[in-house]
Amino acid sequence: MPAKRLTDAEILRRVKLWESHGCSYNAAAASIGKRHQFISSAIEQARHRGLIAADGAAPGAAAPPERTALAKAKAAPRKRAIWLLTAAQDETPLHRPFWGNLVAYAEHLGASVMVGGFTYQKGLFEDHSVRTGIFSPEVEPFLQPAVIDLAPGLVWYGRANILPTASDPLSGWDTQTRGKWMVAPHAKIALKSVATMPGTRPKQIMTTGVATVENYVQRNAGQKAEFHHTIGATIVEVAPDGAFWCRQIAALADGSFQDLDCVVANGKVTTGHRVEAITFGDLHAEQIDQACARGALGLAPGDDTVMAGAMLDAMKPRAWFIHDSYDFTARSHHTRNDPHERARRIAEGHDDVRAALAGVAAYLARLRRPFGEMVHVASNHNMHLDTWLKDYRAAGDAVNAGYWHALNAAWHEAIAAGASSRWLIHEYALRNLAADRLEGVRFLSEGESYVVCQGVGPVECGLHGHVGPRGARGSLPSLARIVERVNIGHGHGPGIREGTYMAGTLSRRDAAWANKGPGDWQPASTFTYPNGKRSLVTQWDDGRWRLT
Repeated sequence: MPAKRLTDAEILRRVKLWESHGCSYNAAAASIGKRHQFISSAIEQARHRGLIAADGAAPGAAAPPERTALAKAKAAPRKRAIWLLTAAQDETPLHRPFWGNLVAYAEHLGASVMVGGFTYQKGLFEDHSVRTGIFSPEVEPFLQPAVIDLAPGLVWYGRANILPTASDPLSGWDTQTRGKWMVAPHAKIALKSVATMPGTRPKQIMTTGVATVENYVQRNAGQKAEFHHTIGATIVEVAPDGAFWCRQIAALADGSFQDLDCVVANGKVTTGHRVEAITFGDLHAEQIDQACARGALGLAPGDDTVMAGAMLDAMKPRAWFIHDSYDFTARSHHTRNDPHERARRIAEGHDDVRAALAGVAAYLARLRRPFGEMVHVASNHNMHLDTWLKDYRAAGDAVNAGYWHALNAAWHEAIAAGASSRWLIHEYALRNLAADRLEGVRFLSEGESYVVCQGVGPVECGLHGHVGPRGARGSLPSLARIVERVNIGHGHGPGIREGTYMAGTLSRRDAAWANKGPGDWQPASTFTYPNGKRSLVTQWDDGRWRLT
């Protein structure tokens, strides 16, 4: 039934009782032998009538501790801040091992914890407000069912109250916060890139994962949602200059988790841990973003400066994956018959295929490390070379005819010698140009498998993402429907859809072949931890990828 309408005097009496018990609905109601709703319904009505602030207590009264902290943070000069954001379902037990680890990690980082509640299985006439829901006492002080700016351009949407059974929890939320990034509480971890106009920073919207255990009606939607229920959180780091980073924390069944080089288990934090693998955003070496390349890989093409603290050397992955190592700008089949684009390539000095590939080979050689294996994933832009070599008209290309004939001769000789279909012309070309400097680099053929974390939570890393099921065009939604959990590239707009993580790109957003309209390209890489869990790590425009 709808909540009974109370007089202002009765509402304020209950508000005073609520404040005297530390703004806890449960404690205040229990003190007079009443149910939770006796207090929560009064507080909700007080907010609607303006008797108390939407996110505070009665005028002149002490505000809840966590809200006071938020108010102080907004009033104070901007400084570094870290938030651990998660969700909780009403009338559902906490996953206590994870909650203990999350609180321990917050103390280690000096971070604040915020929880967004959501309701489930409420009847037609029941109160669906998160503010009046019944949550575990440990969570209640951290509940923040409000819309809060955590950083310039980043919003916590704690009042979203998205059903936990939603197949795509981000559906329809693209423009809700306009140009601001959005983090919303939900039981599933999801992330979506949203297109913005050229010259503006693309947007991400994402969900948090949850701190309460599975609690679903055992019917169609409930059983599907239970499978994707993820104990976890989103960590938000904010720098004094307004830069911010969001990444995912996903826990094992025992509540332990890894975030970058930190492992949290049994309430203790240890540091100095490696990651299992990094799937870097698509390279496109000829059109690479220099700052983001340094932040991710430590160096950029044609530059001898090595950046300290880059992802590759800081995380020391046992395997790292390179997608679209070159974009084949010199003779891409998309532009090679366009006279104006050809003229532009000549003016820029990007008209020589051999010279371009030699530059890529030299760059890849400098990305080798003794602590792991570099894996070159067969990608659609690398296969532009194949397409060019199959075009007989290229034999008349005065600039590149000699190299075209040389590569075709090598390909025919390999066929005559009985080479298998796995023989790769782009591997041959790059190895030949780099001499022995690509020794130890593994080149995958199209569709070849490379699985990491085989024994704990296998993740397939051998797919670029351009080919989907049954040979159709690949995409994040289509590859989320295959059996395996996969890490892919190709889309340039990072995303998470159930078991599939899509990295972004290290190429410039104004690359010659980029979309000229609104776009969602962002520099982001997928970290896979030794426990089989993953996180998308996004870079700021200057290459930074975490708070330091």
